[in-house]
Amino acid sequence: MSFAKDAREEVLNNLSESECCKLAELSAIIHSAGEISLSKDKFNVVIKTDMEGVFYVVNDTLKRLYGEYAEIVLDEDVNISKAVRYIITLPDSCSREVLFDCGLVRRAGDGALEIINGIDEHIVESECCALSYIKGVFITSSTASIVIYEDDENRKFSGYHLEFVFDNEYFADDFSALLFKRGINSKKSRRKKLFVLYIKEAEQVSDLLASVGAFKSVLKLQNEITLRQVRNDINRQNNCFNANVTKTVNASIKQVQAINKIKGTIGLQKLPENLRELAEIRLKHPDESLETLTKFVKGSTKSGLNHKFRQIIKVAEEIK
Repeated sequence: MSFAKDAREEVLNNLSESECCKLAELSAIIHSAGEISLSKDKFNVVIKTDMEGVFYVVNDTLKRLYGEYAEIVLDEDVNISKAVRYIITLPDSCSREVLFDCGLVRRAGDGALEIINGIDEHIVESECCALSYIKGVFITSSTASIVIYEDDENRKFSGYHLEFVFDNEYFADDFSALLFKRGINSKKSRRKKLFVLYIKEAEQVSDLLASVGAFKSVLKLQNEITLRQVRNDINRQNNCFNANVTKTVNASIKQVQAINKIKGTIGLQKLPENLRELAEIRLKHPDESLETLTKFVKGSTKSGLNHKFRQIIKVAEEIK
């Protein structure tokens, strides 16, 4: 199972039992994953989801608040990912009442019924209901590209991208504001006819998971963040080490070439004694670093040897 689906399953098992919160959850589920249609003065409400547990949440709320039961069938239309999807249908006998109670339908000024595009502020008026509403949207509309590996074999690092997909911009904006009030910043983009709220910062994703009660997923994500930071630090250290090795090798090659040029033309005996001694040591130890060479030249330092090598290279460059 993917990290995203694990998190959604965890939230499904951590929903509120109070009636007002269950109504907020039902409102969020219908608003984010439902389809509402009016036929012969009756409302038809269906919910499409890939989480079977959503059916039990919806059914439990209907049973407790309305004494009714929903129906569930498998969606016969196979989507691109070939994932199993369920169609949950609310009973006609209570659909109208449910939609009014959930703040999804209201009467316009002329008495006609109209669907509310945004989030009814009364449904999320209390803090507990607002949190339950976020949970309802999370279990039906959230997806994530986060991949948590159980082992290091063939390990590849993904980004920390979590998003919510809606077909209604008013709803997307209201939900973004609901998250913002809880310190979670989301950005909006358009994908054809859909509106996407996305979060890409690891700590923000972690805060969202914690707020909806997906604490096991938070631990997994924090472990992944720590592992990536450690690996990044190791990679930086290795890159720095490799760069230093390359720098040392290149400097040594240049020094040896200069010394051999002097040796093959005017001869090393033309060099001052201190430079001649260093040149002979370098020819004996062509692969060693300056730090190692200081052990062969008494009273020397890296900067001192570096200065002397520059003098040797300058002599070689002046030879025609």
